[in-house]
Amino acid sequence: MKHSILLLTSATATLLAACSDNPGIRTTETPAESQAAAASVEAAQYTCPMHPHYISTDPDGSCPICGMDLVPVSGDADAAQGDGSIAVAPEMIQTMGIRTAGAEVTEFGETLRAFGVVETNERLENVAVSRLEGWIEDLTVRAEGDTVRPGALLYRVYSPSLIAAQKDYLNSLLIGNDNRIAAVRQRLRSLGMQTAAIERLTQNREVIERVPVYAEAGGTVAELQVREGDYIKPGTPILRLQSYSGVWVMASIPESDLPLIDTGLAVRLSFPSAPEAPAEGKVDYIYPTIDPKTRTAQVRIEVDNAAGYLRPGAYADIAMDLGGGTRLSVPIEAVLRDSRGAHVIVALGEGRFAGRAVRTGVSANGRTEIIAGLTPGEQVVASGQFMLDSEVNLREGFSKLQAPPAMEAGPDTPLSQLPVDVTTLAEIDHFTDMALYFHEALTDEYRIDPYFVDPALALGEALRTRFADTQLVPVLENAEVALRAAKNAREGDQLANELSRLMQALEPWLIEGAPVHYREAGLTLFRDTASGRLWVQQGGTPRNPYGDSQADIILWPDPMAGMDADNTERRPVDPHAGHR
Repeated sequence: MKHSILLLTSATATLLAACSDNPGIRTTETPAESQAAAASVEAAQYTCPMHPHYISTDPDGSCPICGMDLVPVSGDADAAQGDGSIAVAPEMIQTMGIRTAGAEVTEFGETLRAFGVVETNERLENVAVSRLEGWIEDLTVRAEGDTVRPGALLYRVYSPSLIAAQKDYLNSLLIGNDNRIAAVRQRLRSLGMQTAAIERLTQNREVIERVPVYAEAGGTVAELQVREGDYIKPGTPILRLQSYSGVWVMASIPESDLPLIDTGLAVRLSFPSAPEAPAEGKVDYIYPTIDPKTRTAQVRIEVDNAAGYLRPGAYADIAMDLGGGTRLSVPIEAVLRDSRGAHVIVALGEGRFAGRAVRTGVSANGRTEIIAGLTPGEQVVASGQFMLDSEVNLREGFSKLQAPPAMEAGPDTPLSQLPVDVTTLAEIDHFTDMALYFHEALTDEYRIDPYFVDPALALGEALRTRFADTQLVPVLENAEVALRAAKNAREGDQLANELSRLMQALEPWLIEGAPVHYREAGLTLFRDTASGRLWVQQGGTPRNPYGDSQADIILWPDPMAGMDADNTERRPVDPHAGHR
């Protein structure tokens, strides 16, 4: 089973383990925290063995999550480690499914796959514009789509000013003044009289009343803006010819892959609408900007289309063989990303683990390049790391965590004004984690593990007690109903229905309660345009868990600016997403 990198809340790891009298995970205090604890021995603190994020000063208290008796917070053995890491008992390493992998220097050649759309090649466009005043006669092109060959007659034009210029030219020929002949000849060209017509005028010495205009290039009439008998003047567009002997394919490439692409790179293509079309092209241009919403850049691919199989608007599957050289890398799933940036969980040995910030590069073949932060041979957690990460986050503030403050809120208190501290927000985030988990299970087509739903259900009861008589209670109650049903659904349409019900329950909290928190966590809220059902995912191109309809982005409201009347934005769905 695969795991999403979710919000990584501070209680996730411990809640996923079954409650027992032997704690599997303990948080190591830093030296400064150990000294602070020793200096305040009189203010004894107590914690749950299985949920160390819960702190109380009541020696006879019990854990609100699992009901276990509280035990004194101990700092002797753990503090002796003095590195801010966490220690995991050997039996819990197996229970949590923790697997490590080495940071290795590996070959980064890969095949990059993307999708694109066929567009016209603007270099093969030819526009005819009038240079004089007159009337269109003998128009040979009658409709868009007509084929025009180079040198073919397009139309004739009757223009008094051009007739006068021809007479002036003939007089110059009679006089024999070469300078004047050249000047008047140039005037004829500037009025739009083509070389063939000027040569005919020179040879026959007769005024051409209806001057012919020939096609300077071949192609298909893409736009016709005049009709027989129309009056034209300088600057009037006549028609636009487009040759389809060559086309462009516009590909959307993730910004992380752009360093591997250069102009001239060979590209393999396939077109569902034209299987017999040419299967090769080359990168012609890499656009200099990146879409801030999709984090992709446009890459233009030039493709021969002499046979005319390819039509603008057609869909294209793209494959690029990239040679990236050797790079220090770790498995993609080992890199965690949140508001703090990219980081990994390093295995220190003897069951100890610590978080470490890293700087990442490109990703390919299931691995992510590490530019800084690791050395070859270091072991990182590649499976179960999102469970450990939440406990690693506790190392800086463990001794400062207190029992949740007494509530001073009522039924009329807006969700945004509830007294929610960091610990409580982390607990509520378990429900959003489940929405992310269900979304990934649907789009990647695997069954959820009901065991992973239990932590959120366990927290729900404690949260409802602490937030009794507030607007958060119905959010939690409705979310719990969806989670219990999802444990039985597990996959397919039934799981999709429970995801929709869970998102409907969470929507008030996401939009009104803590939108800034979720925006900073890199989450995006989407709505299926066909059904109106919601889902949340970690940015990028929408992966619709309900089908292949387009998606609207529901923008996170700005508390300082208030909600806009229209806070949605249309976004096309990734055609490669695994829909149900």
